[in-house]
Amino acid sequence: MSLQREQYLAAFGVPDFLYASLDKAKIAAKISTKCLIIESQKSNSFCQTGTERDFLLKILSAIGVDKSEIECVNIKANDLADTLDKYDAKAVLLMNEDLKPTAEKHFYCHHPSHILTNEPLKRAAWEVLKKVQKWLK
Repeated sequence: MSLQREQYLAAFGVPDFLYASLDKAKIAAKISTKCLIIESQKSNSFCQTGTERDFLLKILSAIGVDKSEIECVNIKANDLADTLDKYDAKAVLLMNEDLKPTAEKHFYCHHPSHILTNEPLKRAAWEVLKKVQKWLK
């Protein structure tokens, strides 16, 4: 709680425990999703309709994740923490080497545009997706 807020509460004689629900409201305001997928590149974005998005949806369906259960976002690499604060996701798939996993439910996978142009990356991506699948069950 901020110092200024504490001073206001004290000035009005309001005990701060009455405002504990504000933190719960903050949590409830988060966007809930089964799988949050984050990229940090502008070209070949899977957030837009195209080959990369189609491929992403295919590989996710292979592990039983429907497009209605995902949220795709494109961010700047230094905005990862802020973005993660906005979502309540069971799993987070980070699809750019600039984005580093910071929790057990975070998984790094190559971006669909890289997988489509580099055949050997498919195996590595599949191994990551199997871990995501296991985590979501």
